[in-house]
Amino acid sequence: MNIDFRLANVLLDEGDHSASNPDLYWHRTQVPLRSAEGTCALGATSMGVRYDFATYFNALSTIKWRRYTVVDNVWLHLRAKGDFTLTLVGITENQPFIRVDVGANTDFSLALEDVDELGEPGRTRLLTRSFSSDVLSDVDVEFPSIADDLVAFELVCGSEVQIAEAYYYTKVDESLVRPVELAVATTTFRKEDYILPNVELLRHQVGECDEPIADHFTLHVIDNGRTLDAEGLTGGCVRVHPNPNVGGSGGFARGMIEAMEQTPRATHVVLLDDDVEMSAESFKRTYNLLSLVKDAYRSAFVSGAMLSLEQQNLFHEDIGQVTGDGFYAPAKRAHRLDSLKGVVGVETENLPFAEKRERYAGWWFCCVPVENIERHGLPLPLFVRGDDTEYAARCHAKIMTMNGISVWHMTFGSKFRASVDRYQVLRNSLIGQATTGVYADHDFAKVVRVLFGYDLKTFYYEGCELTIRAVRDFLRGPEYLKRVDGAALMKENSQKNEKLVRIEDMDPSILEDVEVSREELGDIQRRNLAERAFDYLTLNGHRLPDPLLTDEIGVIPFTGYYPNYIRNRTRLLVVSADLHEGVYREMDRSRSEALEREFESVLAELRREHDRVYAEWAASAAELTSVAFWKDYLRRMAAPEA
Repeated sequence: MNIDFRLANVLLDEGDHSASNPDLYWHRTQVPLRSAEGTCALGATSMGVRYDFATYFNALSTIKWRRYTVVDNVWLHLRAKGDFTLTLVGITENQPFIRVDVGANTDFSLALEDVDELGEPGRTRLLTRSFSSDVLSDVDVEFPSIADDLVAFELVCGSEVQIAEAYYYTKVDESLVRPVELAVATTTFRKEDYILPNVELLRHQVGECDEPIADHFTLHVIDNGRTLDAEGLTGGCVRVHPNPNVGGSGGFARGMIEAMEQTPRATHVVLLDDDVEMSAESFKRTYNLLSLVKDAYRSAFVSGAMLSLEQQNLFHEDIGQVTGDGFYAPAKRAHRLDSLKGVVGVETENLPFAEKRERYAGWWFCCVPVENIERHGLPLPLFVRGDDTEYAARCHAKIMTMNGISVWHMTFGSKFRASVDRYQVLRNSLIGQATTGVYADHDFAKVVRVLFGYDLKTFYYEGCELTIRAVRDFLRGPEYLKRVDGAALMKENSQKNEKLVRIEDMDPSILEDVEVSREELGDIQRRNLAERAFDYLTLNGHRLPDPLLTDEIGVIPFTGYYPNYIRNRTRLLVVSADLHEGVYREMDRSRSEALEREFESVLAELRREHDRVYAEWAASAAELTSVAFWKDYLRRMAAPEA
């Protein structure tokens, strides 16, 4: 028997997000949308005001629904009143997209002005009808074709039009609808400003909504900081679990265990960061997608896109990759989502090298089928960073993405901390490779050398020390990882993080004759072969006599590699992306020489002990990813003075 199955809601009023970024929801002429007694009013001060819903949140990605699911027809439902003309449209990619080369020294915190222009998508009017009603009435129209990449609709108002409800749906045989029990596991550590609004949003807009997901949704809040009112917050679809501070990997492992042990047992677990802003619709679309998924995608992950919290119309990542030279990067280019070109680009961009490089879904929003957990185990106890990349690689995960399944999250270029990006990332990459066999073709020792050299040449000696420690702790083997207090280690390592200060608060003598230009800092750093050889052989002047160096201060961004701005300098001003903060560094030859010797020593040990250490890690894989290990580990970490 055929039933009507909702695919995606049309979002008319999303509070601050739609007010500040309306082009993510609709394009209009003249008059804005406004709420009116549970409806949204499309105002028209004159005939012919047009609203276009071919946007990131309100177009339907038929290319994805056809690829992933059994959907073969799409309808639009409106509950509306007023006089209007409805046009259904199909949208296709017109021009191929050019991939941006992501090299070892690329800064991935792209600004909007860095995003290349794309060709205009093709747009076809599929059907046009006029409607008029003085009372709220149901309008249901089938799209004549869903062969385009996306479909959407336009309304031209002949009067004020009120819309009480709008959504896309399909007619499908009831037997093809899969049972889904969706659990969300969010790990938090003293971020009440984010987590409390998110809990209430999910409680009311998902757990208490009038859609099927409401009866099949559980939110597990893993409170690593033990600062939430667990008893007061628990209720309805929400369950709060006080937890020792075992980082993201420990919190998500606990969430996976709770999801598998809840009643009814979860079929899928969404792993969700605590420091995000989001729409309830992301979870509804995920549930609907999973309900209709084809057998070929039954065990696939769903990866929610990271939209920039700093620039909320900028797409940053929905699938990541480990590049050929061992660095982590978005697999797609950046896109502006306030234009149709960007929306189509995100949905249609192909990944031609996907079979050659490891792909992953970040745990800011990643839905994992429980059958994968049963088959491949729980995360490694890595505390933070690398747990999500290793896990997707271990599961050989297919990854599904969809417009509107997303969160707003601070992009990583704004969050650089050496304790994380030099110690945790490097150590955990080596551990993942050795333990579960992921990234088999990647040479992380080369990555270690590149980053150490970059920090040395930019006088970030504390970063060099953390890189050395990352390799030394990997060499200590799995017994060390089982015992170490990850929170205490992070606290200790964080002492080596640089403390940026506001530019106006810095010593005036440092800033004298220094010019900080956003345009100049955005220049591409091209070098010829002689310049590359010179930079390598001299370590940016560390090996040159003083007369060949200059005390003129070089200015570089906090992330990325800018060799032309540091060459032969003995002093550097390192500035944040917004140019409001910075840190001052000076060359220290004796410290550099000592670090070089120590670094070469630890790399020699890594080469010498490689086979033995890798064998020890591999032998521990089954234990470190088991439910029994994690329950014991969480118990030990929760013990007094653990």
